[in-house]
Amino acid sequence: MTKLRVSPSGQVYVIDLPQMKVTRDEGGGWYLHGQGHFLHFDDLETAMAKKREIDVYGALGGSRG
Repeated sequence: MTKLRVSPSGQVYVIDLPQMKVTRDEGGGWYLHGQGHFLHFDDLETAMAKKREIDVYGALGGSRG
């Protein structure tokens, strides 16, 4: 069964996509979703930076610290 989340604006996101996506929300801001993630960001640059961070460090199973 597909896992879905709904933003406050009513837009529906699939959180179990095989790849993460950054999508503009109708209510403003951006959502990073997929691979179990559902995160809201105010701007595209921050959302894309988080996606890159998860792509790199999540794939390695490590942390930045």
